[in-house]
Order: sequence, then structure tokens, then C-alpha cells
Amino acid sequence: MSTQALAQATAVGGTAAASETAPAQIGRAVYEQHCAACHGANGAGDGPAAVWLYPKPRHFNSGYFKIRSTPSGFLPTDDDLFEVITRGMPGSSMPSFTYLSEQERREVVQYVKHLSASVDAAGKRINFFEEAVTKGRTPMSISVPPEPPVTVRTLAQGQEIYSKLNCFVCHGLTGEGTGPAAPALKDVWGLSLPPRDFNTGAFRGGHTGRDLYLRIATGLAGTPMPPYDDSVVTPEQRWALVHYVQSLRRKDVEINDILARVDGLVRARRLSQPLPTDPAGPFWETLDPVRVPLSPLWPETNSIPAVAVSAVHDGTRVAILCTWRDPIANGAPVRAQDFQDAVALQFSTTGRTPFIGMGDKDNPVNVWQWKAGWQQERGEPRPDVNTVYASMHADLYFQTDTLHRTAEAAGNLLARSEYASPVEDGNARGFGTFTSQPPSGQNVAGRGIWRDSHWSVVFVRELKSPDADDVQFVAGQPVPVAFAVWDGENRDRNGRKVVSNWLKLQLDP
Repeated sequence: MSTQALAQATAVGGTAAASETAPAQIGRAVYEQHCAACHGANGAGDGPAAVWLYPKPRHFNSGYFKIRSTPSGFLPTDDDLFEVITRGMPGSSMPSFTYLSEQERREVVQYVKHLSASVDAAGKRINFFEEAVTKGRTPMSISVPPEPPVTVRTLAQGQEIYSKLNCFVCHGLTGEGTGPAAPALKDVWGLSLPPRDFNTGAFRGGHTGRDLYLRIATGLAGTPMPPYDDSVVTPEQRWALVHYVQSLRRKDVEINDILARVDGLVRARRLSQPLPTDPAGPFWETLDPVRVPLSPLWPETNSIPAVAVSAVHDGTRVAILCTWRDPIANGAPVRAQDFQDAVALQFSTTGRTPFIGMGDKDNPVNVWQWKAGWQQERGEPRPDVNTVYASMHADLYFQTDTLHRTAEAAGNLLARSEYASPVEDGNARGFGTFTSQPPSGQNVAGRGIWRDSHWSVVFVRELKSPDADDVQFVAGQPVPVAFAVWDGENRDRNGRKVVSNWLKLQLDP
């Protein structure tokens, strides 16, 4: 679809809204709250968050849908769209929406179909799904035969087919995604599109045998991945290829595929003993943490796949421990190319589940972010210019009062010479609206420790806060919570990070 056509489709969004069916009108409200920030108000993939995301959000009004059970050239079924919304796209910024009711997800499907339209030369809006029905091309799923057992013979057959179909030209001889054609691959919008790394990359349409069978059979619309239907390979050969691709998977990554969960409950046990505030304390070993999967908002090498979360409270304060594997500890940045490790918790302050990207105007969020660099600023040994560049003279700012340090005098938390806590306490009402609370409102304590290639960070706060912008904790009442981790070694900062879906934190009575 041309840029001009996309602009036309966007321009007629208001007119299109007037012709929406009743289900689409209902789905529109959910779409605007949870989807529009990425996919755009009119489905053009141009939401305000899109510039920070890769792969880019789907252009609904282009007519290209990658994850389908239908033959090449056909649109997806309602169930295809529903499954993508429900499951999300692992390894991308598209989360699972299981926190929405099934009815809401079904209604959003109808609104996505409504947005799937273009404008012809005469300025007439043409809906792809309605046109398909008119032309007798109603989406129908292809038949997937039962999966046969994996044998040495089928793996050898799969390897032969992998070579015969030239899969290695894009995906590489051992599936690492570095075939000779890989650097030049682009999608229909001209964006660079690396082929899937079968060794470690996330299968965004699902990792099961059936999922991979369909990707091979139907191809990925809008990408260089073609369909290999029955005219090219038989179902038996396709299954052999599926099993061979799965055999290329690195075992630790394969375990992450299996353990991935899209939602869950973090239970905070009530203690009669003193609250543990040491992240290395032995008490934490007695708890069974919740494994929270993380997805990158931008492609990363060896991204952090999950964070383990445990929580307790004593009726007055709550303590939440986050632990994740990070082979290299990155503290306070000194050089321009340095970035620090960090972890954040995002809470809904209304009890409702808002937009995952920093809440929305009707559902603000309270964000707690621990920063390795801030912790070093609180007296722990930290590198500085004179240690990183041993031969450089380091000048000291001779004025020590805040009158000559205007940012600190204005209350800018980032400009403080000392930090009461390594945790920044802030609020947001949508993408790009994060605001740090004033120093008087910074009431979240925290501490992190790096050992054995793992970070363990504990957050501690009173259950009831006098700050109206803070999340309030009441035993028995679940609070929506999401997690984010920044890996300094991967140059993570700001919106470049790995994030979780929404979960719920519930305190035991």
C-alpha cells in the first residue's frame, strides 16, 4: 500500500467511524485505550509509541497480517486475530491481552477488521474483509494434520528439505539467522527485517509444532518469508521441517518457550516476623518466586528473558524482591557510551488495568525504579572520570551551595548530589508523561546486590501512603503490576528495555 493511500485511509478515519457497526463501536473504546498508542488511532501503525518500537506495529489498513491459519493471499480468520490478541507476539512489544475479558477481545477483533481498509482513486473507502466476502474469499483455516512423532529419519528428512528449499540462504546453515541474504532483507515498507534466529530468537506466532507448521504453510504476509503450500511440500515433509527447525533451538531458550506465561498472581505472604529488607537475606530462599517473562521493546542480543518476583508484608509495610540474571553489572555511567542496570515496578493506582505503556489519562500509574547508579551515589564505591581515565585531571566544582546548581535548587531529582534512596518514585498518565515526584514524595526504599551473575533488588514501602499519587495496598485487594528491566551492557535506557505483561499483586490478610 502506498504512503499516499495510507494517508488517505488515515484522513477518512472520522468518516469511517460513523459507519461502524455496533460491535465495532464497542471495540473502539477498548482499542483506543489499549492499542491506539502503538497501532495508531486509525490503524496505520503510527501511534506515538511506534517510533520507539521494533518490529514496528502492524499497519491494519495495509491488509497484511503475518500470523494466520489461512492460505497465502487470504485474510486471517476472526479466531486468528483473537489468538494473536490473546497470546501477544513473544519477543516483540505486542503483549498478551488476557487481562481483558474474552468479550472485550472479541470486540477488538471486530474493530481491527473495521480498520482494515484502504481508499481507492475515487476516494471510496474499501474494507478488505467486506470485499473478501463479496468476492467469495471468506477466510478459512487450512487443515493441520496430527503431528507425527520425532524420529531420526524425520529429522534427517527435515534437514534435507531445509537445504532443498534454500532456507539456509536467509536463516543460516545452523539456523542462527545469518544467511547470505539476511542483511538485505526488508519488509513491504522498506524496513530492515532480519530473518528469525531459530537458535535463540522468539517465535512470535507461537513455538508449538502447529504454530510453526502454519508459518511454513502460509508464509508471513508483508515479509520475504514465502508460503510453502502443498504444491511445494507435502504435509509429511512440512512436519519433518518443523521438527528439524525445533531441533536447532538452544535448550535453555527452549525451556523459556515452555515456561512462558502470559499472566499471573504475585502473592505477598503476611509475616509475623520482621520484614526482610536485605536482598541477600536467607529468608527469601524460603519463598517460591513467580517467574515473570519479559519481552524486548527493541531487538537485543541475549536479552533478559524473565525476572523472578517474591513479595511479603507485615501489615504495615510491603517488601518486593526482583531477581534476574545479568552476567555483567553496570553501575553509574561515566562515559557517554555507558548505561546503568535498573528495574522498575509499575502499579495501577485505580485498580483497573490501564494501557501497559505507562497507563492512560483515566488510569494513572505509580512507577518505582531502582537504579544501580543511584545506589552507588549513596556512598558505595563507584567509578568516576579520574578512575576511568587515570591520566585525566578531574576538576571539582568549587561552588557547593545549590544557588549555583540551578537544577538541584529547582528540585530536579536527577540533579541531586545525594539520594535518600536508590529508587525513583514517579507517576505517568500515558506514554511519554512520566514525572518524578518531588523529593518530599520519594518514600520508596530499596537496595540491590549483584552476585553470582544475578541482580537481586528489594523495594520497601508503607502499605498506606499519604501521597495521593501513590498506589495504596489493602490486604485481599489485587493491584495490577508490571515489571521492566534495563540492561546497561545492552545499552538499555529510557524506552529501550524488556517489559512484562500486567500481573496482579495481592496481599494476604
